[in-house]
Order: sequence, then structure tokens, then C-alpha cells
Amino acid sequence: MSALAQIALKQGNIVIGSDIQQSYITNQLQKMGTQIIIGQKESNITPDIDLFVYSSAIDKNNEEYRKAQQLQIPILHRSEFLNQILKDKKVIAITGSSGKTTTTTLTGIGMNQINIQTCLITGGWIDQINSNTLWNNSDTVVLEADESDGTLLNYPVYIGLITDLAVDINLNSKAFQNTPLNKLPSKLKEIYKNFINKIQSAKGKLIISEEKSLNKFIKENGFEVAAVFGTNPENNPPNNHIFLYFDNLKQCQINGYPFIEFDLKITYKNKQELIGKAKLGSIGSYNALNYTAAASIILTLTEDIKKLRELNQISQTLPLPKRRFEILLNTKIKNSRLIITDDYAHNPKKIKSLISNLNKVYKNYKRIAVFQPHRYTRTMMFWDKLKYSFFNLDYLIILPIYEAGEAPIPNINSKNLTQVIKSSKNNIKQITYLESFENTIDYLKKLVSLSESESKDTIIVFIGAGSVTKLAHKFAEEYALSPNFTVF
Repeated sequence: MSALAQIALKQGNIVIGSDIQQSYITNQLQKMGTQIIIGQKESNITPDIDLFVYSSAIDKNNEEYRKAQQLQIPILHRSEFLNQILKDKKVIAITGSSGKTTTTTLTGIGMNQINIQTCLITGGWIDQINSNTLWNNSDTVVLEADESDGTLLNYPVYIGLITDLAVDINLNSKAFQNTPLNKLPSKLKEIYKNFINKIQSAKGKLIISEEKSLNKFIKENGFEVAAVFGTNPENNPPNNHIFLYFDNLKQCQINGYPFIEFDLKITYKNKQELIGKAKLGSIGSYNALNYTAAASIILTLTEDIKKLRELNQISQTLPLPKRRFEILLNTKIKNSRLIITDDYAHNPKKIKSLISNLNKVYKNYKRIAVFQPHRYTRTMMFWDKLKYSFFNLDYLIILPIYEAGEAPIPNINSKNLTQVIKSSKNNIKQITYLESFENTIDYLKKLVSLSESESKDTIIVFIGAGSVTKLAHKFAEEYALSPNFTVF
């Protein structure tokens, strides 16, 4: 929505936006010229509005939505409005439950940095451009396309990339409303079938990850694939498509800051070739995979391996979106280091990958995770899997569920989730449920003081898609403003 607001501004429109609470992004939009209203009331909607655009988070009982209907203002879902913007563009759409925001960012920014001009629309804010969109004269758009509400079907796609088949669905969206939980995987596959059919009917190209369930799905439906990306060429059956993969991954931290380095390789017609070494200022094998996905798009588009060598050369300068292991503070307290990070991980697959790589890179640190579950429906959907998403930590703090406008579901709450996680064999020393941000800050301060007395380095990761980011920033700011700490 924030990207669409910026594009609408650039097209010369007066743009008004509302949200239920103030945020970093609403502040940035206001600075750019958008009129921002905090709180959603019918009085915000007036007869002089020419178009009302809403997101999948807004239901039909929303006061503003109902008032727009009463005033007979034209109403479009964000994907329908975006489709109008994209009608004359060559669209590269990236979708899947994991990695799509980061892959979209690496692709769009990377292409422009190696002189392939493209527009970019993604959900994650990018500090390097102080935006989540690039809008220029290019006829190509790199787009983050959402499978969780089925809106990926609304765009004309030239190159489509699917990261996985994992189910992370917005149960309130029109595409999945009233779908039983056990039917969600088949419903999602049906949407992906339509997505791929649209691409191939338009003589476009499909890229997929090496994920086994995705490859099985592609094979069963007889879809043609232009490229596959992954980690292991042995997983790739013999055929004529390109297989891009990373190898020899090394990850470390230097003075608390994480880095990954890996070889980018290609297999084609049973021939293997080393393209070169890539480096990213981040954590995780999953980000090496996201980079490889971005490289597969660039190669499919240009058919020029030299462009991948150029990408490798500038790889260390490529940004990741905010809230993707974003380091808010790296400070020294006497003889111990304190790192505070903010991460958007909100489904079991993402959380498990984050924790696994955190434990590798910061294995000698005291590791503390603060988790805010997102939506009652999402928590219900992932209830059993969340039990095994956290492991090998010193402390895990669980906050109340971030509602995102949803009504509570009986027995689906963070207190019960805490007990479920405690019942698993996860090698976590202490798991605690805390009701408020204030209690969490007090508790964390005690843990940091304990680390200080033990001369133990500590990393605290705030995890979730909701308001937990505000808690992370507030906690980091309290330490950053203290005169007793040295920030590196």
C-alpha cells in the first residue's frame, strides 16, 4: 500500500491514507506529501475522493469501506489498482511464503546497480533508497506478488519466480475465506496453477526453487521451467534448464555484525561453472538462497552470465529490506557487547531458519528471542509447527498475539502457546510469557545486567510481523541514549 501511495503521488495525484496506528512508514509517507490519518473512521471518507483503494487487511465492515460504498466512490483492491499501473509494463513477479521481499529487493536494486534499469515495487522498506519503490522510465517492473491472498493472479507476468509451496495464508482474504485448514494446501496449488498457466499462455518464463514439493508439483502438471535455483545440483534432475546454486557458504560475525560469503555456480546441460564469489552483509543461508534467486532472474532476463559476475562484484553493497535481521544497536557495555536486532519472521519456516542461523553465527553469545505471534488465524494455522520453531536459546519471551484487526479465537492465545512450546524438547533454558511491552523492557534490562556481570556478549532478536518492531526500537533507543555505553 505504501508503494502504491508513492507511485500515485509521483503521477500527480493528491493521496490520503489511513492506518490504525502511526509507524515509521506512515511518517515517511507524510514527509513525501501523503496526507496521513491515524484511526479509521467513516468521517475520513468525503465525496470529493475519486478512488478508494484498500488492502487485504481491510474487511467489508470497515467504517471507511462502508462509507465509500455509501458515497458510491469507485473501490479497488490494491492489486486491482496496481494492475492498472502495470498494464503497459513487463512484469517480473516474485512470490512464495519465504524470501519474496528480500529476493525482490536484491533483484530490483541489483539490476539497477549493474545498469539494467527497472522499476521496483516491494513490501519491505529499503533504507538505501528511503522507499519501497523505484519508479522510473523503464518498461520493466520487479514486483513482490502476494500468494497469501491470491492477488498474484491479478498481474500480467513475463517472468515468474516461486520460492516454495509452504502455506502462509491470509484466511480473511477473498481467495481463502471459508477454506478449511486441511484444504489450504490444495487451494494454494490451484492458485499457483492459474499463475503459471497465465505466464505460459503469454509465452513468459517460470523460475522455481529446488524445494522437493514444488518440483513434484511442477512435474505432475507438466509445466516448463526456464531455471531452478538452490543449494545442491544433485537435487536437480537431468534436463535442459539452468540450475543456479550457491556453494561453500561461510558465515561469521565481526564485532557483532554478520557477514555471509559463498560461491555462485551454474549447471547447464551437465556442465558446471563457477561464476564467482558473492558477499552479503547479513545472516543466514536463506539470504544466500535469496541472492541466488535474484541471480536466476537476472540471467533468465538477460541471458548474459557476465551480468552475474557484475552482480557479484557489487553484492556487498546490496541492501536488505528493513526488519530482515536489522541491527538496531551494537553497543559495548563495559566488557560485554549488546546487539539488538529486529526481524520480520512470522511463520514457522522463517522463524526456524532465523533461529538456526542465529545459533551458528552467535553461538558464543547469550541468545534471547522476543516473539510476538501475528494474527489469531495465523497462530491457529501454525500452532503445532510453532512448537518446534524455537530451540537452543538462553531465553525466549512470548508476547500477546498481535491482533491485526482480527477477533479472538477460543484457546488460541500466547499463554497457551507458551505452554505448548515449553512442552517440547527445545533446549531453551527459560521460556516466559509477558503481558506488556513495559514488563518486557524491565525483564530484558535485568537479563542484560546479568550478562554484564558475567562479561557475556548478548544478542536480543525481536521477532514478528506486528508491533513488536516498536518494542525493539524503544528498547534500543534507551540504551543508545545512555552516556555509559559505547556504540560501534
